[in-house]
Amino acid sequence: MGTGDRGPYDVSAAVLVSVEIFFDFLFRIKKEYVILKKRDCIEINFLIFSGCMRRVINMEEEQQKESIDNEKEAQRKKKLIVSALVIGVMIPWVLCAVLFVRTADLRKNLKTARGEKQELSSQIEELEESIQKQEEKITQMTQQISEYETRLETELQAEIAGIQEQLEAENQKTTHKVYLTFDDGPSKNTNEILDILKKYNVKATFFVLGKPGKENEAALKRIVEEGHSLGMHSYSHKYADIYASKESFAEDFQEIQSFLQDVTGVTSRLYRFPGGSSNTVSDVDIHELIGYLEEQGVVYYDWNVSSGDASSQELSEETIYQNCIAGIAGRSNSVVLLHDAVNKSTTVEALPKIIETLLKMDNVEILPITEDSEPVQHVKAEKSEN
Repeated sequence: MGTGDRGPYDVSAAVLVSVEIFFDFLFRIKKEYVILKKRDCIEINFLIFSGCMRRVINMEEEQQKESIDNEKEAQRKKKLIVSALVIGVMIPWVLCAVLFVRTADLRKNLKTARGEKQELSSQIEELEESIQKQEEKITQMTQQISEYETRLETELQAEIAGIQEQLEAENQKTTHKVYLTFDDGPSKNTNEILDILKKYNVKATFFVLGKPGKENEAALKRIVEEGHSLGMHSYSHKYADIYASKESFAEDFQEIQSFLQDVTGVTSRLYRFPGGSSNTVSDVDIHELIGYLEEQGVVYYDWNVSSGDASSQELSEETIYQNCIAGIAGRSNSVVLLHDAVNKSTTVEALPKIIETLLKMDNVEILPITEDSEPVQHVKAEKSEN
């Protein structure tokens, strides 16, 4: 029977046989697998056991080694602790010994220092006593020196004062004081005279009249500004009016003094009587007028050297010069009478030569009159008290 003629039972049998064979194969495989698995498990367990044993042995060795190391470390720490304890015990003792020795040295040094201090204190006290004594001596010497200096200064001042008095007396005796005075101004000649005085750096005195006017007032201001002395010679210069009575004299005086005060700002304390204090035209006793001037705090000045230019006749320049120089010679205090009125041109011309000659003389000093100057008076003020 061929394959194509097989029936359903043959196929099922074949399948069963195939299944049986497959399961038998699987069984064998399983059996082999179980055998292999058991064998592998034994080997694996042996390997595991072997590894565990080796691990245990290694661990024991490590533990032994660690134990030995720990024991060594413990021994080392023990030694360190013992050493530390020994050191900890010894250090205080050593420190105590050092401190004891140091304290002994310090006590010794302190004792020595106290001895030195006492010695120094004694020396200082001695020095202080010595210094105090020296200071007392210095104080005494200073007082003595101060007293000596005071006494010496007093003596020197007295000697200097005496010498100065002698010198002043000698100077007064030897120095020839010359006062150039000009009456009857101001006028055009006044400015020319001021120019000459300025050129020679000489100061003079101007006894002026009451002459209002721009040019005259400017001349009055210039007299003051250039350092000359400003005196009064009456306001009107009219003898009949001025000397008519004491009241008319006082009125004229007040007028000239007020005029000069208004123009120059200067209250003049210098006066020259018209015609001088020795004039013979006054209807009033001149002593009454002198007394009035004293009441006003005014000093009057005359002259003791006349240039001669008061004359109505014009004098030459040379005559005026000769009159001045001759009158000055032999005097120690010369008040020279000159005029600066408008008609006194020869006086202006003679002035430079007069000044030059005076400046060449020994011990001659040209000065302006002041309140401190020694007055030259024809009629002495004392007579007014009689």
